[in-house]
Amino acid sequence: MYYGPDQAQIHHTRFGDLAADAARLLIARLHASGLTDGHVTDLGCGSGILAAALLQAGYAVAGIDISADMIDLARTNAPAGSFTIGSVHDAELLPSDGVTATGEVLNYATDPRAGLDAFSELAVRVFAALGPGGVFLLDVATPGRNLGMNPRHVFHDHDSWMLGMHATEDGARLDRRIVILMREPDGRYRRVDEHHVLMLYDVPDVVTALESVGFTVEARAAYTVATASTPVSGWAVFAATKPR
Repeated sequence: MYYGPDQAQIHHTRFGDLAADAARLLIARLHASGLTDGHVTDLGCGSGILAAALLQAGYAVAGIDISADMIDLARTNAPAGSFTIGSVHDAELLPSDGVTATGEVLNYATDPRAGLDAFSELAVRVFAALGPGGVFLLDVATPGRNLGMNPRHVFHDHDSWMLGMHATEDGARLDRRIVILMREPDGRYRRVDEHHVLMLYDVPDVVTALESVGFTVEARAAYTVATASTPVSGWAVFAATKPR
């Protein structure tokens, strides 16, 4: 299972601050390019937090996510957006002023094509879809995402759920084995298991892939500020602009 209903809801309520922060940076960059309205394509749109912020700022948004449960949330949280279930590597890229790929979506190996080659091919399509001054905003997991621990164990305890993660990294791949315990109305817990695989990319390789198609690239340690969900290592943000 990949971001089923329980994990999707947990991600929305507990880790949505990162998407909200990404929206702030994207809106600022678009405004700086004189693009105060227009169209944004949200690759790996998740529960629609970023889309909702962009819609409120006056942009039209089309999103795609491989998780049907995330798409259900996005349609509820950002009803004015247009959302599709599918792989980001198959997304139709309409002419856009901005394209986003947040939450390590381009690392996830839910699609067997995931990797630097697929990333480079997508960068070509994104560049072609963007108009002059358009912005491609993304983040990726990099070697060291496991904070130097192998394995790494994480535990979250909340009133209605508990989540445990066992993560291993070999420098090129990160495996996260996740167990979620959801509290039922009668007090008993229901178990959900997920296995997430991420391919890890080096920052210089990402910059090269983006610059080679014509983007001007800024690599950053965070979107605007470090939020509660901003990784402390093994992660980078890229703000890539199509020159005028």
